[in-house]
Amino acid sequence: MRPPFNSGGRHARTSSHVASCPECALAMRRERQYLERLREAPIPPASNDLTARLLERTSLLAAQPVPATLPLTAPRTAARVLAMAAGGTVAAAGVLGVGALAAAGEPLPGNAVAPATLAQVSAHTPADGRALTADQLSSLRQEGWACPVLEAMGFRLESAKAVTRGGQPAVELRLSDGSHYATLTEQHAGNTAAVEAVGRQGSPVQVLGTSPWSATYTSGGRTFTFESNLPAEQADDAGPILEQVGGVAAEGLTAGVDSNAQDAAQEPLGNRLQRGINRIVAVFTQ
Repeated sequence: MRPPFNSGGRHARTSSHVASCPECALAMRRERQYLERLREAPIPPASNDLTARLLERTSLLAAQPVPATLPLTAPRTAARVLAMAAGGTVAAAGVLGVGALAAAGEPLPGNAVAPATLAQVSAHTPADGRALTADQLSSLRQEGWACPVLEAMGFRLESAKAVTRGGQPAVELRLSDGSHYATLTEQHAGNTAAVEAVGRQGSPVQVLGTSPWSATYTSGGRTFTFESNLPAEQADDAGPILEQVGGVAAEGLTAGVDSNAQDAAQEPLGNRLQRGINRIVAVFTQ
């Protein structure tokens, strides 16, 4: 390839010369194009072989012992080098530790399942009237909602939707046994204190004997409103069932919250650091 400028001093890079010399102007344009292509070219990732060699070299350097005696010719220089090396090592270790803790995230609880309090469940329930699928109902049950279908009374689920009652989210179930219907609305207390205050209440707070028959039950921090066109002597069978399922769901949720809160702080710091380092290594080796 010809050099962009001939030797001998006849060509110069001055603007006046380039303006009057087409050969030099063309050479400078080509040079700019080469530089632009180099800037836009993607940087290839480091190969696994290069990464392995770097790690091996780092391990070898770290394993080398520090000399016991320093040359007497330059003691101050050697001391400064050692101080800088020690400071760099401490800084690198600190950065690595902070990065590992950040990558590890929060301490893992003993059963690695995030607890869902009543307030969290209520906050995450879409209470805009949308229909709920069977999978969504199953997820709500896992998060602490009872969503009882009252199969013991012969009912089956026709539809379910998320609604708002009194400014709080609720789940409304539409049930039927083929001849009669029932509407069951479940709503949760807003906080743990309210759950503990009403956790063992089992009597209906309101019963209306008119048709359709309706009653409201409070159990385990949950309020169930039951309405049905069943005869009153049959409709009131829902009370014991709702009291039982509400209490069982509250006990299971409270036990999960207490055990997870105690186990979350028991993960050793070394385990968190190791977990974070593993995540960092996984990112750089992908």
